[in-house]
Formats: sequence, C-alpha cells, structure tokens
Amino acid sequence: MHLKMFKFTLLLIILSFTLAACGSMGSGAPTPTPLPPLVSYQKAIYNVEKGSIISEQEVSGEIVPSRQDELFFRAPGYVNRVSVKKGDTVKKGDILAELQIDDLLNQLQQAQIDLEVAQANLADYKSQQEFDIKKAEIDVAILEKRVKQARQEVENTWGKAREMAQLNLDIAELNLQMAQLAFEKATQQTNPYMEQAVTRSQLAVERLQGLIAERQIVASYDGIILKTLLRPGQQVDAFDVKIGIGDPTELVVRSPFDWDLRDVLHRDSIINMYMSSDAEEGYPVKYLPSFLPIRSSSEETSNTSGPEYMYYSLPDNIPVEDIPVGRSVFLKILLGKKDDALLLPPAAIREYKGFYFVIVVNGDTRRRVEIQKIGLKSPEKWEVFGDIQEGDQVLGP
Repeated sequence: MHLKMFKFTLLLIILSFTLAACGSMGSGAPTPTPLPPLVSYQKAIYNVEKGSIISEQEVSGEIVPSRQDELFFRAPGYVNRVSVKKGDTVKKGDILAELQIDDLLNQLQQAQIDLEVAQANLADYKSQQEFDIKKAEIDVAILEKRVKQARQEVENTWGKAREMAQLNLDIAELNLQMAQLAFEKATQQTNPYMEQAVTRSQLAVERLQGLIAERQIVASYDGIILKTLLRPGQQVDAFDVKIGIGDPTELVVRSPFDWDLRDVLHRDSIINMYMSSDAEEGYPVKYLPSFLPIRSSSEETSNTSGPEYMYYSLPDNIPVEDIPVGRSVFLKILLGKKDDALLLPPAAIREYKGFYFVIVVNGDTRRRVEIQKIGLKSPEKWEVFGDIQEGDQVLGP
C-alpha cells in the first residue's frame, strides 16, 4: 500500500514539472537571429580633365660646411680621452682625441732629455773649438810679429850679435810654423761622436713624436665638429673615421639623396629654400650636381655603398649668422609645369605589378585602358598618357 502511494506521488511531481515547462514555452515565440542590413557599395567616378599642373617636391635640408674633413687615428688602440663633441668650435692644432700613450710620453720625455744633453755637449765642444781656433789664430799673429821683429834685428846687427839675432829669428820662424799647424788642426778638428749622438737623439725624438701623432686626432684648421663617434675606453682601428670637422666660413645646403630626384634635377632647376615649413618667403638656390664636400685621406672611407646627400648652394642674400651650421631648412623644387595636360586624381589610377591602368565607364560598359606613362604629379592630380581623352569617366578602385 505504501509503495503504491509513493509511486503515485512521484508521478504527480513529474507531471507538475512537465506542465510548468510546457507553460513557459508557450508563453511567446522564439526571437530570431537578426540579419545584417544590406550595404550598397557605390564606386567613385572620376572625370578626365584637361588643364594646368605644377609638379613640386618638398625636401628637408640642413646647413653644413662646404668643406668637410674626416679624421681618424693612424694606429689602433684604446681611447684615452675625447675633448670635443658635436657642435664644438676648435682651433687649428687642437687635440680632439687621444689614445693611451703614457708609455710613449715617458719615452719621449727621456729622449728629449737625452737630446738636450747631447746638444749641450756638442755646444760645449763647439765653444771650446771656437776658443782653440781663436787662440791659435792669435798665436799665429803674435809669432808673425816676432818673426818680423827678429828679421829687423838680424838686419841691424853685426858680428856675434848678428849670429844671436839669426838664432832668434830661426826660433821665431819655427814657433810660427808650429802655431800655423795648430791653427790648421783647430779649424779642421771635429768630433763625429758628439754630432752622431745629437743625430741619434733627434731621430729618437722624431720617431716617438710620430708614434704619438698617429695616436692623436688634431684639428687641421679652425672649424666646427660635425660628428664624433668616440668615447673613453673604446677600442678603435687605424684609419677608421671617428670625427668629422667642417669649415664654417663657407656653407651649403644638403638633403637626403633621392635617385628619382637626382635624375630630373639640373643646375637650372628652380629651387627655393624656406627657413621653416610654413614660411612664405623663399630664397632661390642652385643644385650642385657634382659637389663633394668630404675630403679624407683614408682609403677605407672611399668604398661607400653610394651617395648619402644632395647639395645646393646657399642664398646670397642671407647673412651667414642667420643660418648657423646644423640649422634645418626646407627646399621646394619645381619639377615641371604644363598648361594643357590630361589629368586624373591619383585615386582613380590602378596599379598592378608596376603597371598602371584605369577602368573607363561608358554607360553599362567597362573598358580597361593602359596608362602608358605618368607625367607630372601634384598632390591632387597626375598627368596621364594613354587611350583616354577629356571628359571620359573613370571608375575608382
């Protein structure tokens, strides 16, 4: 009996849950997943126009010296001191950087002492030689007078006195001969050892000075430091360019090298320099196609991958003090001008693997037209050459 009641109660519970679930499902229809709205893409249409176009290119520039030199050590070693930085002005002969040369300096100091001692000894010897020569010269003069006097006594005496006077004359003449020989010896006497000692010491000093000079970078003229790639403790190789110096008395403008721009520029190109990007006043400058400001005796620096900069003259009507070395300027270069050109916006021109083409629209038809050549360019329009004409409509990409 109890088992039947349990089963009946369990059945009622299951039935109540089933009815509740059915009631919740029937309360409303399921919400469907919304579909994205249809988007209608409309291609832009461009008209082929005929008109004027001015093609210009703006490049950034920098004021630099027209003469520049690349400096380097002529021996390897470790950098001991660097006395300059970029922008510093230097005088001719200033030591700009130096390797570790303490041992060489000590050797040079000792060699200079040896040279001074050798020179002092040689000077003493020469002084003594001059004294000996002068003394011998005086002795000869004195004895010449005594010989002359003795001859007069011989001429003025007779008998035994004449014999004595003759004897004195003979002795005086012999003494004169000895004095003359002493004079010749004094004038011809040399001391090659002392002179060689001076020469050896001088060569030692010069050799050490040369070794020290190889380990120093010295300003060859009054100038301004353009770059320095050195720091104390750094190991460097011989002839590796580490410092750039320039002569600020004559300046030029340089800009990054551009192969395409190089191909169209010439000496008569119209170029204006502006002191800032928003300046209204421009100053005419000239392109310098074969200008090479850097001078270096290092063979290692001549094997470069290609030119780094293009150069332009400086305006004549700007004071040098208003355009210091390192100042940034802007150049506006006129590449070309044409009054009767077929023009299209750059957005209308398609490109595939280096070839340009457009899609010409004529009603419902589409026609692909190859662009044979792109002429002058401006930010808004490009000059095009191809089988199109003024008024054609071009479908944008």
